[in-house]
Amino acid sequence: MNETINTILRRRSVRCFRPDPAGQSELEAILDAGRYAPSAMNQQPWHFTVIRNPELLRKLEENCKTAFLESSVEALREIARQEGFCVFYHAPLMVIISGDPGAIAAQYDCTLAMENMMLAATSLGLGSCWTHAVMMFQATEKGKAIFRELGVVFPEGYQPYAAAVFGWPAEPYPETPLKKTDCITFLD
Repeated sequence: MNETINTILRRRSVRCFRPDPAGQSELEAILDAGRYAPSAMNQQPWHFTVIRNPELLRKLEENCKTAFLESSVEALREIARQEGFCVFYHAPLMVIISGDPGAIAAQYDCTLAMENMMLAATSLGLGSCWTHAVMMFQATEKGKAIFRELGVVFPEGYQPYAAAVFGWPAEPYPETPLKKTDCITFLD
């Protein structure tokens, strides 16, 4: 099997990171992978916000966890009450991809860019984990205000569509089997 397919099949969500950050060359490779993602009519409607400041990550973590606790979704409240729960899994790096909502397919374009970044991270031996909590929290009025207060701003009119954390895995990649194998229909 070729290297690209091996990377795709090996990628898993990492939920336990070492505190040491990825190097600048790894970060640039990950960001380049995001910038080279496909986008509708090649609009490339994205903007990448890279957060490496540990104090800023801690404050975002704290507020996103509060959003889980205040959520109307019982599963989110339950997980947030677990001892030691960490929304960002102590990752030293987060990337938020915001996009121009006036683009043809901004949400999909930003999501494709994030997937490219997560695959690039895997290919470099780094771990990643999608963090939808960022978008959930930022979608609230309280979240928007706290993002502004913390200085996490996006280009005028842009909104966040994707976020993930990255770092060196503290443990080997999890061996997670596919849950759904009967999801293909052939129309020959």
